[in-house]
Amino acid sequence: MPGGKIKITGGLLKSRIINFKKTLLLKPTKSFVRETIFNVISVDNNTKCLDLFSGSGILSAEAISRGAKSSTLVENNFQTCEQIIKEFINLNITNYKLINNDVINFLKNNTNNHYDVIFLDAPYDSNIIEECVNLLDNHNYFLNNTYLFLEQNKRNYNKNLINIISKSHNLLKDLSIGDVSYTIARKRN
Repeated sequence: MPGGKIKITGGLLKSRIINFKKTLLLKPTKSFVRETIFNVISVDNNTKCLDLFSGSGILSAEAISRGAKSSTLVENNFQTCEQIIKEFINLNITNYKLINNDVINFLKNNTNNHYDVIFLDAPYDSNIIEECVNLLDNHNYFLNNTYLFLEQNKRNYNKNLINIISKSHNLLKDLSIGDVSYTIARKRN
């Protein structure tokens, strides 16, 4: 499969490229959306991120480029994980942990649920996103969380996800661009 390229939009690694293998399920978050995310979400050298369905790894790379302490990436495709490792070595990114696992399995069994920022960008052609949001809620990830970024297909926008998130978070952005709907929420104090 031919490859794709995506540019980091800010921070120390601004304009550096991440290469990824184009597949039907891999859809890196668009640069405009990433800029919006990091204009809203504050990251600093204490910020720990959780990047679910990490794909190209671009959301973690952006967060680390902008000063995040670390990122845990969860991706079930072994070849995609190999590509992330290769690209992060290329960019000299070392403050990450890559877990080659199914996201549902990870959320059910992970004992560390303290992440300041959670990125949730599940494949569009599945109903897995609602299960993930419920697991995040039921397994207390939202208790220790500050920000949540959620991306979904505009055609299949699931209002129930927003209702679940709104129990503990304030919506900062809930917008659409092209075929993408994205939500940025901040935990209420």
